[in-house]
Amino acid sequence: MKELFLKSVLFILGISVLSVVLYSQDRDEYSIADQRTFNEYRQAIERTADMVYDQSAIELASRYGLDIVDVTWEDTGRYYNSSVGPNISDMTIQVGLQDRDNRDFFEVTAMPVIRFPNNDDLSTDLDPRDFTLLTGNEKGEDLKRISLYDFLESPGDFLSDPDSWPGLSNSLLAPRDSKVLVSAQACFLPIPSGGKAIFNPVLFNYQSYEKNPAVLTVLATREGTSVTIIDNVRDTYDGGFFRGQRLFFNRNGEKASLTGQRQSEFFRENNSGQSGTSSAEAGRESGLNMVLLIQIPLKQKPQRRGFFGGWMEESAMESAVPMAMEKSSDVENAVIGSGPVEGPFIEIDGLKIKRDPDFPVRVTVQFYKATSNGIVSERDIDEIAHQIRKVYSQGDYVSSLVTGGGAGRVTEYSGLKVQPPFWWRDFWRRFEKNRGMDREDAIIRLLELLGEDYRDREVSELYLRDLLSDII
Repeated sequence: MKELFLKSVLFILGISVLSVVLYSQDRDEYSIADQRTFNEYRQAIERTADMVYDQSAIELASRYGLDIVDVTWEDTGRYYNSSVGPNISDMTIQVGLQDRDNRDFFEVTAMPVIRFPNNDDLSTDLDPRDFTLLTGNEKGEDLKRISLYDFLESPGDFLSDPDSWPGLSNSLLAPRDSKVLVSAQACFLPIPSGGKAIFNPVLFNYQSYEKNPAVLTVLATREGTSVTIIDNVRDTYDGGFFRGQRLFFNRNGEKASLTGQRQSEFFRENNSGQSGTSSAEAGRESGLNMVLLIQIPLKQKPQRRGFFGGWMEESAMESAVPMAMEKSSDVENAVIGSGPVEGPFIEIDGLKIKRDPDFPVRVTVQFYKATSNGIVSERDIDEIAHQIRKVYSQGDYVSSLVTGGGAGRVTEYSGLKVQPPFWWRDFWRRFEKNRGMDREDAIIRLLELLGEDYRDREVSELYLRDLLSDII
């Protein structure tokens, strides 16, 4: 039953960070076709983003043990009861909005995700053979099905350019890979009626840097599978509060952003409705709104490796403008596709990468939802909770590897499990090197904001960077 469910829906992505732009089929650029549409879409983005402050939505989600956040923690290694660790990744949905008539206007907005709370990071363990990937898109060939285990065993067979991986390893499998670490979430895209969104999952890995990635990502959708290393340098936004590397679909060696369309409109355009079956029922288990983001940990060069990461949600924002509650929910599944090509797709980037067996492979399952106003009903949350819990119900264990203590799970990473005493030493070393200034002014600022016991507080790299932004 477990394998039947997983493979029948073709499980496909994991993120967190998504950049979304309204997509006009008559244009090959990410801009708005007219000022009225621009204004409507900008309003849809603002209302959708405000879900993270909407107390009604937050209370609905909490009844099911869920949270609404705009940054998700998708880590393969985090210390016990901490927001930091040896292999930390943040995902966000970043919506990018470009005004056609004002090319200087470009803004990035973080969008909401519903999941189990970041702090606990409830997860489960599944057999990689239970995940089906579609391949062939990377070479412009007909799609064929393989398992995630098959991919890990022979990754070079599923690259557009195997030569981009010098000294190609025969396998990315590790002895621990009888199971992979799995979490699930629902991601909201602002899609007005009749429109499409074009977006990119965005990942920020705190250990990765140029020429020394800590993870390889596999982006899997109903259209195929795309592989790239995360170095936090390529395909990033120049502006915006949130950082990260945008991920793309690989169309025969060319990169393309993903698209989201309302499921009801997709069915109408493709005449795929079934007699006696509503579009919601037809699409619920079809996999059309699912994406998998798979992180495969890599060994790094020993220099500069630090232990840090984890976003502090409390640092985020002021209270938002109240939502227009006189309107009702128009949430439905978002069918995921891909847009026009935008340039060469980079896979391994000429690096001699190797699997790090100390960390598990992590699969984040995302269910995409379309909304025009950011309003969710109890029925919406109930359906989202059902979809998320159905993923967890397939696993051997359901627990937190962060707050649950040693669980004896094969997906628990190997190594130090508590935040080391040299974390602050390494932070100041990076701070002084990256900012070109000494630490004295920064320490004074932290003493003012956090108190004399600031070194005992639970903090993260991004949280500190935000606190110290006025002196950087």
